[in-house]
Amino acid sequence: MGGHAFSSHVPPIETPRMTQEVYDNALKQNQAVLRKFYSKVESAIEGPGKTTYGDVDILVALPLEGAFSSKDQVGDVLKKALNAKALLQDKGNPTINFVVPWPGDNIAGAKGGENLAESTDTSSASWYVQVDVHICKSEHEFDWELFHSAHGDLWNIIGTTIRRFGLTINNHAFFIRIPEIELADRKKSMVFLTDNPAEILDFLGLDQEKWWKRFSTQQEMFEYAATCRMFWVRGVAENEADGDATGVIAERGQEGGAEGKKKLKHNDRQRLVKRPIFRAWVDEFIPMCHEEGKYSDTKITREQIRDEVFERFGVKDEYETRRHDWNLARHLVEVMNDGIKANIPLDGGDNQMRSAATKVLKGVIMEGELYEGAIPEAAIKDEDGFYNIRLVKLFVVENWRNAMKIGMARQQAKAREAMKAKAEKKARAERDSSLCDVV
Repeated sequence: MGGHAFSSHVPPIETPRMTQEVYDNALKQNQAVLRKFYSKVESAIEGPGKTTYGDVDILVALPLEGAFSSKDQVGDVLKKALNAKALLQDKGNPTINFVVPWPGDNIAGAKGGENLAESTDTSSASWYVQVDVHICKSEHEFDWELFHSAHGDLWNIIGTTIRRFGLTINNHAFFIRIPEIELADRKKSMVFLTDNPAEILDFLGLDQEKWWKRFSTQQEMFEYAATCRMFWVRGVAENEADGDATGVIAERGQEGGAEGKKKLKHNDRQRLVKRPIFRAWVDEFIPMCHEEGKYSDTKITREQIRDEVFERFGVKDEYETRRHDWNLARHLVEVMNDGIKANIPLDGGDNQMRSAATKVLKGVIMEGELYEGAIPEAAIKDEDGFYNIRLVKLFVVENWRNAMKIGMARQQAKAREAMKAKAEKKARAERDSSLCDVV
């Protein structure tokens, strides 16, 4: 929450930004308390160059035996142990926000403390630290959160590099996206690859030992991100059109600067405003690389990455099956809408008549019904289940009138059957009523 979770609390609770010293003390003290309740307690590696902190983020997992009883509310138990003034937790959210006492007696550790002191009680008792405790369901989730949250904005930076190659990493795992699906449904386009940090770093060409150490400077982290084997920087021609980042081949490298900003996705444009390190990557580091001619060679394509993924993670069958099923489903919609419905003239009859013709033609082409005693060529699918849309359209154009006659005849026959059944039901009811009267 960046230290703002309690900004609307009544009465107000002051959680000023912390200096490095205050942050270190708060982190150490609160982790020590939480280790009395959980066997896994850590905080993700912070981003470089940070000198003030809005809150303290702590990950926990694997409650110790006897730490909580079945009747205990975890938040209430931890609130008491942390000596917290208040807590916040949304239903279903694994993160609990606490405000705990400011460590020590010296308030000079607050960033901007002089201004704050002018309008508030300057005793340390009036200042608090926001501590966000994220409760992981398992040790595996704990390890993943430590990995994925490390170095602040680093995954946002790496994400802009690997995205154009069809790769995605989120708060669950590492995925490859299927191009044909992602434009319509990004979530369904993702095929799971791995949630093993070592495998991910190795595939991206990133040094594992360096990953687990804090970077001293922003520049050092940027240089590390640039060692990703998919990173490259390209120039931009004045009349160049915007590239398609979802195509088979990653045609566009990192651009940065004003032109690069124009091509950023919505989420990335928001990060430019809210995340100074990400903004420095786009506005400073990438233009610098371009000026110096660094990372200017195109190393690999999206298609090559896909083939490597198949080899490394063994997901080719799942990938191809999901792509086929998606394309087939869209094809069947096309057959119905563009092949059948669109080729029955609007002036060929009223809605009921056109609906009758559509039902007959769908049955013949898509459901295996015979037409004049045979299966027409338009109803024959290829080995992958696809129709020849040209033959479908031609069949409909040539046969919609006859199909309409057949359909209307079926509707009339069905109506007669319904009327007959209704009359028989009424007759039975009258007969039963007469028998009751006799008795």
